[in-house]
Amino acid sequence: MSDFDKLSATFDTNWTTILVGWQGLGVLSPWPERWVEFPPLISAEEIADYSYARLVHSSDANERDLIEKLLSVKLQTQSRQEIRNVLKRLSDMLGGNEAIELRKWRMVLLEDLLGTMPKDALYGLMALSEFWQKFGFPADSPHVVQGRGNTITPSEYFQQENLDRLLGCHQAWLHEEKAAIMKQEMSKVA
Repeated sequence: MSDFDKLSATFDTNWTTILVGWQGLGVLSPWPERWVEFPPLISAEEIADYSYARLVHSSDANERDLIEKLLSVKLQTQSRQEIRNVLKRLSDMLGGNEAIELRKWRMVLLEDLLGTMPKDALYGLMALSEFWQKFGFPADSPHVVQGRGNTITPSEYFQQENLDRLLGCHQAWLHEEKAAIMKQEMSKVA
């Protein structure tokens, strides 16, 4: 099951979900203008599948026109920037929130990492640090990086007990983050 399938199984998806996935995490890097150098989180095939489904269900003529434009190009070979431009127009038209959609992607990617990361303290903690680095070490992260705003020594940090404690913090964070996102989505509907 792809990350987009996992995201779709848990949350509502929209054109902004697709846009954020297509842009990938490069927009969070120190070089956001070079986002195309970072891999997308969603495949061209998944975009096409989503587009066909929306085309069938949409009654909005503008959305249908943009979807047809998107589907008229070969998504696998078209430049990512050109596809992004159409996705951005679809996202803007329907008023999506990129910050919320990024949080959804972040949750799914973290769940993947926690399911596959090394159990060894050194490599497990390095994997968690690398994950959060891709997101720019956001303030809401449950991760603690040795020497980053703390005086934890390497010998204290790279202990199995620390990894186990941080894994528990990450699991609790995932639970709370999922509830917060779902609550936000419900408030939009109400």
